[in-house]
Amino acid sequence: MLTSTSPAQLLQAIDQVEISELRPFVSEVIARASQRLAPSLSTKETELLQKINYGLPPGVRQRCHELNAKRRADDLTTAEHEELLGLIDQVEAAQVERVTNLVALAQLRGTSLPKLMDDLGLEPPPVE
Repeated sequence: MLTSTSPAQLLQAIDQVEISELRPFVSEVIARASQRLAPSLSTKETELLQKINYGLPPGVRQRCHELNAKRRADDLTTAEHEELLGLIDQVEAAQVERVTNLVALAQLRGTSLPKLMDDLGLEPPPVE
């Protein structure tokens, strides 16, 4: 028999999830909620939403923060500087892909990008 789990119990369970596994989990929750709320999403809309919610590979953002902290402390080696530049390129490429997918979804739905982002509860990424 399937028992019901309260939102509070789910949040307690989420507190136990490793941070590297949290983003993919959240993306999956959003995808499932989208399916339940709007089961008539087209295949293209579903595909775009999945791409929009994918995010960065685990550890990339954390490593960027670590290397940026070392850079601010003026303790960055040449190799770490090169690594940071590569990670920045990776982050920027992911952001461009996300915005491209958001624009495509907005066009598909016949709405503006700001309206779509508001509808999806998305905010622009913080400037670092």
